[in-house]
Amino acid sequence: MNIRPISLPGIARLAAFSVLSFLFLAPVHGATLDDAIVNLAENISEYLEEKGQRQIMLGTFDGPGTATAGRAIRASLKDELTKKDTQVVPLGASWTVRGAFSFEQTGSSAIVLIKANLFDKSGKEISGFREKVKVEEVRSIEDISRLLGLTVDLDEEQDAVAQVANDTSSSKSETAKQLVSKQAEVTGKLVSSVSEPIFAFRNSGNTVVSPDANSKFRVEIMVANQSTNGFNPLSIENAGGFPFAPLQANDVYKIRLYNDADHAVGVKLSIDGINSFCLSEDPSLRTRGTWFFPAKSVGVISGWYVSPTLLKEFVVTANGESLGLPHGADIGTVTAQFFHAWTENEQPPAVELLAKNKGQLRTGIGKDITRKAGFQRCYFGETLLSSVSIRYSNPDDLPLE
Repeated sequence: MNIRPISLPGIARLAAFSVLSFLFLAPVHGATLDDAIVNLAENISEYLEEKGQRQIMLGTFDGPGTATAGRAIRASLKDELTKKDTQVVPLGASWTVRGAFSFEQTGSSAIVLIKANLFDKSGKEISGFREKVKVEEVRSIEDISRLLGLTVDLDEEQDAVAQVANDTSSSKSETAKQLVSKQAEVTGKLVSSVSEPIFAFRNSGNTVVSPDANSKFRVEIMVANQSTNGFNPLSIENAGGFPFAPLQANDVYKIRLYNDADHAVGVKLSIDGINSFCLSEDPSLRTRGTWFFPAKSVGVISGWYVSPTLLKEFVVTANGESLGLPHGADIGTVTAQFFHAWTENEQPPAVELLAKNKGQLRTGIGKDITRKAGFQRCYFGETLLSSVSIRYSNPDDLPLE
């Protein structure tokens, strides 16, 4: 796609590659997963300070699904503790924090409960801390699906919620009851994707995957072939309901995304918990971090976005250094999250109006990728339509078929 840049004074710039992208600042939602981890770190740090302790060891955080989410919580907690001048050490501390988390449905909503328990050298529990997040805001659903590495399609359920909300033939009380019921279906599907993970292969070579056989959103990983200087689709394995990509150290890869819907979508692509716009020279693009895909389109994201004319390759590395990237929490996971998108001349989808009125091996930086770019003004919704997560390292965390 070769599009000439267009000057758009006064609005955020858009980048175009195989797909276009645009960012706007979303409203802040409270009580997110990030808030919960910040609160945990603050409470633990204050307790340690009261007891004259400045060092702590961090154990595992157990929970549903694979160990990916536990590693992500642990890594985020470590970062927050460090910000509060608490030293997290591998050995030698008098006390250790070990934790657990759960994710379960409660009526039409869901609850994520994170527990962190403090133990002394003898294994005796000294104190406990807990944080609860109610998964009802659209932002919370987005965070949970990324953190837990979920593969789930919520498109039809979210559309049903919007239809009920906009049905003027029902009374207010009846509409309220129906909304609770429909929202429960969204939550139920989200929770079941943790306890009973599934996905679907969408081609004979098992290279294209999606949440189910009817999903409008598909993902494919393509790996560089050194002998041909091209990229070949990578066959995905089924690891107990989780899609697993057998990438190796030094592999350079791209992500091909398919939007079969009759409307445009925005896609947040995160690798190891790091948004693909993290290196953007434009602060607004870093904040929103979303690619634009027109209706019925296929696009390839070839690397970390830097500017309209430059990306940096996705390359798998066994090096423990971050290689210039922010700290990665969900090590070894590629997650594509799909949202509604629309241009300035289009009306926002009904579900977005409803939401507005309600929120190991890792991938490093490879060579520069130069490209041509174009610009277009567009907007992204916040209601998660679909999420596809593909693990590519730590296969021992995944159950066998």
